[in-house]
Amino acid sequence: MAAQPELELSGIGVAPGIVFGPALVLPADDVAPPDFAIPPEAVEHETLRFERALLATRRQLNDLQTRVSLAMGTESARIFEAHLHVVDDPSFVDEIYHDLRAELRNIESITYRVAERYAQALQQMEDDYLRERATDIRDVTRRILRNLGGGGSELVGSFDAPRVLIARDISPSELAAYDRSKLLGMVTELGSLTAHTAILARAMDLPAIVGLRGATARVPEGSAVILDGARGVLVVNPTAERTAEYQRLARGQQAIQQRLATLKDELAVTRDGHLVELSANIELPADADMALARGARGIGLFRSEYLFLAGNGEPTEDAQYQAYADVARKIHPEPVIIRTLDLGGDKLLADGRAHTEANPFLGWRAIRLCLDRPDFFKTQLRAILRASAHNPRVRIMYPMISSAAEVTQANALLAECKQDLAAAGVPFNAAIETGVMIEIPAAALTAELIAPHVQFFSIGTNDLVQYTLAVDRGNERVASLYDPAHPAVLQLIQRTVAAGQRHGIWTGVCGEAAGNPLFVPLLLGLGVTELSVGPGAVPLVKDVIRHIHLAAAQDLAREALALADGAAIRSRCRDFVRECAPEILELAG
Repeated sequence: MAAQPELELSGIGVAPGIVFGPALVLPADDVAPPDFAIPPEAVEHETLRFERALLATRRQLNDLQTRVSLAMGTESARIFEAHLHVVDDPSFVDEIYHDLRAELRNIESITYRVAERYAQALQQMEDDYLRERATDIRDVTRRILRNLGGGGSELVGSFDAPRVLIARDISPSELAAYDRSKLLGMVTELGSLTAHTAILARAMDLPAIVGLRGATARVPEGSAVILDGARGVLVVNPTAERTAEYQRLARGQQAIQQRLATLKDELAVTRDGHLVELSANIELPADADMALARGARGIGLFRSEYLFLAGNGEPTEDAQYQAYADVARKIHPEPVIIRTLDLGGDKLLADGRAHTEANPFLGWRAIRLCLDRPDFFKTQLRAILRASAHNPRVRIMYPMISSAAEVTQANALLAECKQDLAAAGVPFNAAIETGVMIEIPAAALTAELIAPHVQFFSIGTNDLVQYTLAVDRGNERVASLYDPAHPAVLQLIQRTVAAGQRHGIWTGVCGEAAGNPLFVPLLLGLGVTELSVGPGAVPLVKDVIRHIHLAAAQDLAREALALADGAAIRSRCRDFVRECAPEILELAG
């Protein structure tokens, strides 16, 4: 039989590493269950079946969390807290019971449809992390449906020899169920950097690619593959020459990873002595431990949304305070920037029913919602202020700011909260710093007007790029137009930094661009003084910083600002990194 031709496929690399082995291609498992009418007298029976399935699901998830905790640590196991919250969310369960009685359809169909409403509402969220929580809901739902059908506890099959897994999508619970000694790597057609499956893959040190569309159709079962998790490349039926090339690359990557692990206690300082504040982005209080373990100096973005998505309605002031104080104590004396709620009203309704907007990306959310609901907003502000008593470097950051007027309104509410706490004798840092996310072009263009009202700027490049270029990177038809190196984006960053410098305030970046080694020198050259990245990216970004001269990075920025298109800018950034830290390209892709 003639040898099959070599095929190279590209997706999004989410966990570095190079592996070689045969492909295991999984069929899709997302078919809607049968839908049929039931008589009114069957409602009680269907309710009982659902309750039993919930109990079985909760037991399985608890067992899974325990296994992951023992194998990979408590931080990785906390991923499954989101799954347990779905099972225990009374609004989710009550909606299923309501629809069961109202529609008189079988419980499998009702459960599937309610879950899809929740998942689709999350997919409309602007924040990538929150959009990916739709996967968590669907993961739990598949497990509930299997338990309703008596399908057993595990959602995945097994295999005898080590394989590279190829699937349309893999949920965290499915991934965790595999024998790690037999699992070489993972490739999915769906997913993103912020998906829980991607996070778990990194925790497992499992080379992984997501977003490789058409993989299940284009990769034959059992075919030889090479997976490059750094570059997001999958080579099918590799030639001998290609195999030898990747074997050399694999040896080089392993050596680099070993060296990066030694940087934990080193400062992020350039060769000419410029100190960069290198912080971490987190979603859960437990993520602070991972950030410290990877060598981050502080938390540059603590997303507070998780507390509001965990079920049981809006979190109380005390519940929020406990979460914020936990992180503040762990990180002391380093800074902790807590971003106020960046969600829309659709996820805050007490009854859990979906409230939709024609365009949620441009709708009633974040600071707009909070200013419209001052009592709700003040609850969160008081909780953050109370947490500041445990760390004087706790800071508040307002998202989705478009004008100075919004900042003054928010600061006025903050002042009221300070008065309330002082009158009650509750300790807090009266000099707490406030800042804003620069993620809307209007904010960048009016940074000069906003600066007098805050102590720092933090540029959210993910949204700034989307809003500036009118590109939804989740839309595959236009995703190629999403470009952090676009001249318009760079000019907005430069304008923001300059406004901050004139008013004596610092500017950081907390979007994905901050964690991309190719863009780090450019950002520093533009005048950014703080970078906040995912915990896993801290060692790599620190290494890049320690290899460059700030003066050279400033020259790079001047060159980039004179270039006409993003492709040319990216090419110049790559050349710059190749000159000062060529081995970094082995992991940066």
